[in-house]
Amino acid sequence: MVNPFIPVYAVQINASPKEMGWVRAISIVSGNIGQIPWGLAADKLKKRVLFIFTGGVLNALLMLLLIYVDSISEFMLTIALIATSTAMIAPALTSLVGDLAGESKRGRVLANLNAAASLGSMPATLISGYILYKVGGNLQEMYRIPVIIAFVFNLSAAFSSLRIRERFSKGESFAFRGWTKALKANTYLRRLCVISSFQGFFMATAWPIFTLTVVKVIKADMFQIALLTVITSLTAFFVRRFTGSLADRAGRKPLLMIGRGGLFLVPLVYAFATSIYELLIVDFIVGFVMASSDIAISAYLLDISPRTIRGSYTALYNTVTGISTFMGSIAGGYFMEIFTGLGFGFEESLRLVYAISVIGRLAGGTLFITLKEPYRYPAQFREELLKILREDAEKLKEDLRMLEERAEEYMELMEKEDAEWFEKMSSRPSH
Repeated sequence: MVNPFIPVYAVQINASPKEMGWVRAISIVSGNIGQIPWGLAADKLKKRVLFIFTGGVLNALLMLLLIYVDSISEFMLTIALIATSTAMIAPALTSLVGDLAGESKRGRVLANLNAAASLGSMPATLISGYILYKVGGNLQEMYRIPVIIAFVFNLSAAFSSLRIRERFSKGESFAFRGWTKALKANTYLRRLCVISSFQGFFMATAWPIFTLTVVKVIKADMFQIALLTVITSLTAFFVRRFTGSLADRAGRKPLLMIGRGGLFLVPLVYAFATSIYELLIVDFIVGFVMASSDIAISAYLLDISPRTIRGSYTALYNTVTGISTFMGSIAGGYFMEIFTGLGFGFEESLRLVYAISVIGRLAGGTLFITLKEPYRYPAQFREELLKILREDAEKLKEDLRMLEERAEEYMELMEKEDAEWFEKMSSRPSH
């Protein structure tokens, strides 16, 4: 209901490119670095559902503050608080999923969870975008209904989490001094952190200016902005049914290479976009790469983390990469201001920042080739993909055959009923 429009809200209260960089950076640092104490506490107390519930309630309450925000400083503070409450949920939830799903089916479980989230977010975003488009007026009036609806559903989700039953694992506890030890001893984690941090910096340089392009260059309305989010989610929803099985059968690395390697396309298209249709096309493509990388990276992180301290390892990874994206987001905003200060026009400055992001994303994406899998997988990626496509084709063929049979049965039934009706009518005495 609200998340897709938060960067737009910042532009609507006249945030500069530099301030847009800080908005994204503050959200990142609060949401990622904030995971460290929450991850440690969740693993130590073994009360992950409690953290999911408490974070959900706080998130719902803090979201209401957006109705009263009317300056960029108030907006930044509110976003920081919302991100901190979200940080309470992420490591506990990842750890819980890791316990409830074995490594042989983690990809499919994560794919199903993401699909369920998409089923909720897509209609919510469309409804919210339509409300924002129709209501208009000042920002408080425009956002009031979506924020209140978001509060109700957030609160409902938080209370529904209390029904989850945990499986408790005995074992070591993670401590702050374990950070260095974890990165030194766990070569899988270290390599993943280095590669993700490098690419994350250049990914984040484009984040502050995506919204500037959508609002100031394309001049999209609120419903069109909602469509951009929905088209990505819709594509990812259908693709995830493949990616979960592929990740479990053929490994996480191929999907990471495809997903992270394809991210350079986004700033490349945004740099030259002149209409909403070009952005819809690239967001359609983003759905594919997101569905590939998001599930694979979550599954890979669970694979390489010790069972009893998965929440802490998730928090550690998110913190390391969060610091990188924090700096990248700030750099993107300042790059924009530096280029405009040097005499480049607004759109020329946008393209220069996008160019930096394209080059960095492409270089970072190729580094995922160097990742190593912690397990051997029973299938090759290409063969498994072809097998899934063949199975889907066979299923579709069978469904069409059954549909044809049903249609023939229906036609036969109708012909029989017509014949009976005519026979009945012809047997009536005439007057």
